[in-house]
Amino acid sequence: MDKLTTYETAWLVGGAERAAVVVLVTLAAGGQLEVAYKRQRIRVARAESTYPVEAAALDLVPKSGIGVADFLRELAATEAVHNLEKAIRAKGQPRLLRWFSPRYRDLVQNPGTGVRRVAVLGVPAIEDEQLREMLAHPLPGMPKIDLMLPVRDNTFDSTIGPSPGTWTAG
Repeated sequence: MDKLTTYETAWLVGGAERAAVVVLVTLAAGGQLEVAYKRQRIRVARAESTYPVEAAALDLVPKSGIGVADFLRELAATEAVHNLEKAIRAKGQPRLLRWFSPRYRDLVQNPGTGVRRVAVLGVPAIEDEQLREMLAHPLPGMPKIDLMLPVRDNTFDSTIGPSPGTWTAG
């Protein structure tokens, strides 16, 4: 069987979500992505890629940037990440039977170093402390506001409700 790439290893061990995390870590470490840690947003610094998965990841990021959670979710759903499954199957390793595979057991027992370690062990194996902390504790999603019913929190006790004098349907 052929040797697995780091992205294929991540997909085999942790699925599409793990592969997306490995792509983010690789691109951030390589300087292709700039990460605003407190805001948990990323933007493209350099549009250089080696693998199709990296190119797909860089194409997802608009010029204004994107939240890390949105980036990971969208990247995990791309065709490039799903092609990792096809590559793994072509190398003779279906993900469904990975626990019974000697290759899988070897990966878990000897995870390696650097990004390969992240591919096998996940977020706790990230060396960059800020990036590890950001991925381990993502910010909550922004609330969706109904444009027809504006909400303002201007009360002393922080109760939120429709502003007085606003029109309500029904």
